[in-house]
Amino acid sequence: EEYASPINFVTKEKSLWDYLKEQLHFIPLTEKQKKMGEYIIDNIDEYGYLTVDTKDIKNKFNVSSVAAAEILNIIQGFEPSGVGARNVYECLIIQVKAKGSYDKNIDYIIKNMLNDVAEENISKIAEGAKITEKKAREYIKLIKTLDPKPGIRLCGDTTKYVIPDVYIEKIDGQYVVRVNKELCPTLKINKKYQKLLSQKDSPEYNYVKEKLESAMWIIKSIDQRMSTIKKVVEAILAYQFDFFEYDSDLVTLNLKDIANAAGIHESTVSRAIKGKYVQTPKGTYEIKNFFVRGIQNAEGEDISTLKIMDRIKDLIDNENKSKPYSDQEISGKLEEENISISRRTVAKYRAELNIASSPKRRRKE
Repeated sequence: EEYASPINFVTKEKSLWDYLKEQLHFIPLTEKQKKMGEYIIDNIDEYGYLTVDTKDIKNKFNVSSVAAAEILNIIQGFEPSGVGARNVYECLIIQVKAKGSYDKNIDYIIKNMLNDVAEENISKIAEGAKITEKKAREYIKLIKTLDPKPGIRLCGDTTKYVIPDVYIEKIDGQYVVRVNKELCPTLKINKKYQKLLSQKDSPEYNYVKEKLESAMWIIKSIDQRMSTIKKVVEAILAYQFDFFEYDSDLVTLNLKDIANAAGIHESTVSRAIKGKYVQTPKGTYEIKNFFVRGIQNAEGEDISTLKIMDRIKDLIDNENKSKPYSDQEISGKLEEENISISRRTVAKYRAELNIASSPKRRRKE
């Protein structure tokens, strides 16, 4: 029988491309759009730069330039920030915008004066951008925090591993949850101390007994914690079954749902999943990723944030491009479908989809 090395029980950290595709999976898109997204990701090099033109994407999938650019724009909103750019300028500008620090001055400096930034030529930058030297120093400091090769952090030679705390496995057509026993310590008592424990009159007896009880308490606590994690993941599996079995979207799920299902307190669930990973037939995930925000509609039915975002995207995709919907109008459209969310929430979800505001979406006839 082949020896089962412990290395089989660890999962290598995702590559840049795996990481990007995982983020793509959580964006509500059509199958064609997902394929476009995967094609774009497959054509990103190890530095994080796109190696094909949007024209290639347009021709391959027989879509408009706008449709191709839309998917690229979504991917350019992924982590690591700056990925999917076509040149250094675009890469750095994406990062600046993500930080909320974009303005015309930093745009000018990045576009025209990167060599001066590298050399910290403050007076030249101040003169060229028509700003004070104090401002020039601030811009230099900010630009030096940006990464011109954002992909390289996930494509280095150093192999890193995530050790799953729990596994979801499919055995004979049934899903089974088990904890990683490799993480559970075992207690072995040295023969010398075993002998001391049998000698109650020994001066060391009480000391050894106290330490043994302390060790047993720690192991019991760890066993209880692992039992709690197992209950939590079993409850998550029940709620998110369609995700594992049919590759459906994740459904709305919160800590209270799992706490009720597992018969434990919400705070216990929160502590149990913190920093914990689960290895599944679909890949390895941080457990917290299975908790999806949502709201209730007028009928009291839960609607996940992902589905709401999908509906917002549908409305925008099918709007009159010369008179695009404002966030308030989108809120009104959703209200007609018994989905009650505010204008600010619409704006937030739209931003998460990397979709511009209505004035920026408007096309001249």
